[in-house]
Amino acid sequence: MKIRILHVIDHLGYGGASVVVKNIVEGLNSENIEAFVCALRTNPMAIPIKAKLINLSCYRYNPCTILAIAKLCKKYKIDIIHAHLQKSIISSLIASFLCNSKVVIHEHGAIFRGGTGFIYRLLLKVFGSRAAVAIVNSRATKAALSRSAGFAKESIHIIGNFVDFARFDCTLYDRDKARNTFGIAENKTVVGFVGRLDHCKGADLLVNAAAILCKKDQRYRFVVVGEGTQRKQLKRLVLRLGLKEKVIFTGLCRNPAEVIRAFDIAVVPSRREAFGITVIEFMRMKIPVIASAVGGLVELVTDGVTGLITHENRPNEIADAVQRLANGKKLRQHLIDNAYNFSEKFNVDEHVKKIEKIYERVYD
Repeated sequence: MKIRILHVIDHLGYGGASVVVKNIVEGLNSENIEAFVCALRTNPMAIPIKAKLINLSCYRYNPCTILAIAKLCKKYKIDIIHAHLQKSIISSLIASFLCNSKVVIHEHGAIFRGGTGFIYRLLLKVFGSRAAVAIVNSRATKAALSRSAGFAKESIHIIGNFVDFARFDCTLYDRDKARNTFGIAENKTVVGFVGRLDHCKGADLLVNAAAILCKKDQRYRFVVVGEGTQRKQLKRLVLRLGLKEKVIFTGLCRNPAEVIRAFDIAVVPSRREAFGITVIEFMRMKIPVIASAVGGLVELVTDGVTGLITHENRPNEIADAVQRLANGKKLRQHLIDNAYNFSEKFNVDEHVKKIEKIYERVYD
């Protein structure tokens, strides 16, 4: 008999957690496991997932969400709820009182949040005992979950985020075509960012670094991929700094690899980051990475080996790191080669096998 898994996630808009759900569901052994996906709310830019998809209309913590999850578990005879992101995790833990499904929580980084993160951590302390096990994406996340929510370390499994190697393969995409899409000449140095446009991801730090770089050298162009609450603010900042012709906002992209192919250098200037899946995507696409020294990023980027680290994460430091890579061909190639080899461990197949083993242990 197949193990029936219900993945519950707040939404399926493009982001690290949604991509992880997609990779897990599509990579599972369908002979042994049947997967369903429940999004608590719809998203107009939801990523496509090859699985039975159930969309709810729940935007906050409320009894309706909890009852809906419990009802789905009974209807589809779910053995295990695999919950992602804070509302889904708390709602699933409480729903487990109303059904026979066991719960696996997958912590993607909400444990680090300020604001509503306090409520989340408090609720985790109260209801966390309902979880059979927890999956986290980095050592930093494991430590935070154990410290903040009281989870026993032996019940927490570290499985780093993983990417689809078949998609993030630079040989599949034409660099000139990618640059021509944005009207970027061959002799320009393209510095790229991929991520949610909000304060914690630090795109504003890159824009301020762009102002410093463009005062010194006119060869730089900047491509910002993503959407978020900070988009309008970032565009105003670009105009104020006189960078309208230098910075391109692409919005969301169905296949970020196509755009990443245009990059010469990638910057991940996060103020908070549990893992940093875009780092692995850049590594697979053979783009040298500059990253901040926060959370799980330092577990992926070793300064001078697999990328460059900005320890203070200030615009001038980011600008210096960009210049160093732009002017250092040997350094770029050294980082690219090391990073590509390092990224081999983040293959979908290997990580999904680890998750399948967790399901089997929980099911038994």
